[in-house]
Amino acid sequence: MTQPNKPLKTLLVVSLLLNVFLVGGLAGGLYQWLGHNRAQPLAVAEPQHGLRKALVQLPDVSRQQLRQLLRQTRIDSQPLLLAGRQARLDVVERLQQPTLDRNALDADLGRAREADSALRARVETALADFAGSLSLEDRQKLADSLYMRGQGKARPGNKH
Repeated sequence: MTQPNKPLKTLLVVSLLLNVFLVGGLAGGLYQWLGHNRAQPLAVAEPQHGLRKALVQLPDVSRQQLRQLLRQTRIDSQPLLLAGRQARLDVVERLQQPTLDRNALDADLGRAREADSALRARVETALADFAGSLSLEDRQKLADSLYMRGQGKARPGNKH
C-alpha cells in the first residue's frame, strides 16, 4: 500500500472541516429559523393604534361595518388619492430638476396638501357618521383607540 501524499491529505482535512462548518451553519440556521417562526406572533406583535386598534376593540358587527365604511370611503376617494399621489410625484420631479422653480414647487405642494386634507375630511366625516350608530361604550373605545396613542397625550375629560 502506498502512503497518501501530503497535499491530498491536507485537502481532505480542509474539505472535512469545511463540510462540518457548512453542516453546522445550516443546522444552526434551520434551528434559528424554526425557533423564530414559533415565537414570531408574540415577539413581532406591534402596538396598534388608530383605526387598527379600533377594529380590534370593537364588537364583530361594528368592526365589519367600520371596515366596509372605510373600504367604501377609499373607493369613493380614488380621485383624491390619485391627485395627491400625482402631486407628490410632481414635487419629487421638481426637486430633481437642475434648477428649482420655487413657484411650481409650492403649487405642487399645495395640491398635495389640499388632496390630503380633503381625503382626511372625508374619512373623518365617515367616522363621525359611523360613531353615531355606536353605543356609548363603543364610542369610548373608538375615541380611546383613535386619540390615546401614548401616555403623553392628554385624554379628553382628564386633567393632568
